[in-house]
Amino acid sequence: MPVKNFEELHKQHQIWKLDLLKAEKEIKSLQAELTDLSSKATSTDQKIQLEHLQNSLIRHKVVVNDKLGEITRIDKLMSEEGADSDKLLTLDHLQQEDMEQFDRLFGELRKEFKSFRQNLG
Repeated sequence: MPVKNFEELHKQHQIWKLDLLKAEKEIKSLQAELTDLSSKATSTDQKIQLEHLQNSLIRHKVVVNDKLGEITRIDKLMSEEGADSDKLLTLDHLQQEDMEQFDRLFGELRKEFKSFRQNLG
């Protein structure tokens, strides 16, 4: 059964890709800022929080790369002749849930980072 709403799904995937690329750029910026802030982290608690943020940024960067690859694979499957609509829609639905979770977790990381920055200041 061919995919009937390929264009709609493809548009959504392009939006996700752009969002992920923006997140990747923001992660790089936060990592650079964190490096600059590291000299201000003097207490043990601040150093623990610094390391936590460094690890979280690394993990989010890995997730961004994974999600970009998954979206590309789904797009490739959609473009194949005879693609199974039900399977693709299921994959797309799972991807939607993953993107919502990523957005929520990345928002929480931004708040943590802001709090850390303010506590050092």
